[in-house]
Amino acid sequence: MRLGAILAVAVVCSVLAGCGNSPSSSNSGDLFVATQGDSLVSTFGVNLTDGSLSASSSKVATGSAPSAMAVVPSGSAAFVANSQCVNGGTVCNSVSRYTVNSDGTLAAVSGVQAVGTDPVALAVDAAGKLLFVANRGSNNISVFTIQSGTTLTEAAGSPFPTGASPVALAVAPSGNYLYVANNLAGTVSVYAVDSSGVLSVVPGSPFTGVTSITPAGVTTTPKGDFVFVSNSGSNNVSVFAACIAVSSLCPTADGSLVEVTDSPFTAGVSPGPLAVESSGNFLYVVDTLSDQISGFRISTASGALTPISPPTVSTGAGPVSIAIHPDGLWLYTANFAAATITYFGIDTTSGALAPHSPIPTGGQPAALGIR
Repeated sequence: MRLGAILAVAVVCSVLAGCGNSPSSSNSGDLFVATQGDSLVSTFGVNLTDGSLSASSSKVATGSAPSAMAVVPSGSAAFVANSQCVNGGTVCNSVSRYTVNSDGTLAAVSGVQAVGTDPVALAVDAAGKLLFVANRGSNNISVFTIQSGTTLTEAAGSPFPTGASPVALAVAPSGNYLYVANNLAGTVSVYAVDSSGVLSVVPGSPFTGVTSITPAGVTTTPKGDFVFVSNSGSNNVSVFAACIAVSSLCPTADGSLVEVTDSPFTAGVSPGPLAVESSGNFLYVVDTLSDQISGFRISTASGALTPISPPTVSTGAGPVSIAIHPDGLWLYTANFAAATITYFGIDTTSGALAPHSPIPTGGQPAALGIR
């Protein structure tokens, strides 16, 4: 199976009330897992009391080499990016669409949406109205409006050019800005987003870090005031102030990025997907070649990162995707080489991660979605 530089971060969505070990029973959530070995998306129930997973019989087909997943904020629809055609696969360079039933099962929507070459990252805005697709092979971003649950209509001017090899996306919580990590260009592109999905380049874009090499992941704080970029080639994380408002770091509220003092911050080997938990106090980075997660406390004043204790925890072999449940208590990684999901409890005071036994998935898990 093809993995390449595919690194996915789940789009975290709605919290479901209730508790149990089956998908969407009371006090539970749902974790969706796309696997490349069998081109399927499976549902696992999330027990919100202890974070444990229970497999469902719900499995639906996706296209060739699924590489990324996004779930809309309401939790009612999901999208999966099908990257390059491999091993005889024919449904590729496209996005598969699914409705999410109340019990967590997925129903495939007929037909796929064509996008650019080798789509490897997806993001949905907080309003659930726009879907962004990073096309690594064609160096551009496809943008769609989301209507009637899963209907996609391409925005005027889409696809929009990026730097070389866009591999990760993040949308500002306000929905006004899109951040794109360009792996081979070593830059981050920033776009202003209008209500119809049209992108325009902000002043100074693309931006570079002091020593950043081959950026592989990007995310923001819940307030949108800081942007974090993992650099797989230099084993560190760059931190930028996102100039969405005038501050001591930002003379103008124009959406530009200003690197913070002491950035970049050291991570593990080949850091990739990364995510901030719901309080905005802690950042977690998947170190793809050291099979671990690095955890950091975020300074709310400066954005600076301080390692938590312990600074790293082990995952299964080949972690490639991360998802944090919206309640901020449970973190999951998809381990491509081990064919497992590892999960951790998050200490909301210290940020420390408490590991639990891995859950087998089969099929080489490559992307996660959660609600």
